Amino acid sequence: MADLCAPYSIAGFTINNTGAGVDRLLTSFENGQITGLDGAPVRSQVDLLAATDGGIVHTKYFGPRLITFAGEVHIQSVTPADTTAFVTAINTLEAAVITALQGILNTPSTLSWTPTGLSGRSISVTYGVPGQEIQFQGPMLPGERTFSFSLVSASATIS
Repeated sequence: MADLCAPYSIAGFTINNTGAGVDRLLTSFENGQITGLDGAPVRSQVDLLAATDGGIVHTKYFGPRLITFAGEVHIQSVTPADTTAFVTAINTLEAAVITALQGILNTPSTLSWTPTGLSGRSISVTYGVPGQEIQFQGPMLPGERTFSFSLVSASATIS
């Protein structure tokens, strides 16, 4: 199982950033999940049309590893009582995440993290899964604003 508490870094921002007073995306136990980082999953087989000429029909090709992050937008820099500042902080964080991810659109990048009590891990990924781009949903209230997005990796190998 992926570590829901570990900081995950990609494109210059960190999910589950542990700094005090830091606005962040948080994969909480209640509303969060990280799929696709559990071991080396059995990926679906993909038959390539070019292989149907009989030359390499019996070779198996595997589809990509899809990694999906989901959780809450967590604002700590201001109190929810100051509505304008709170909504501004949400908008600022969301704009920064969108800019960072759009900056690596269709570009090989590295997702890195250190599971609690273990050594650092990384995997080569690409942002740009159609229909699974960064989404922010829900009301702009504490604990109710959520996010989700997916990354794709052609390799099952986590180093």
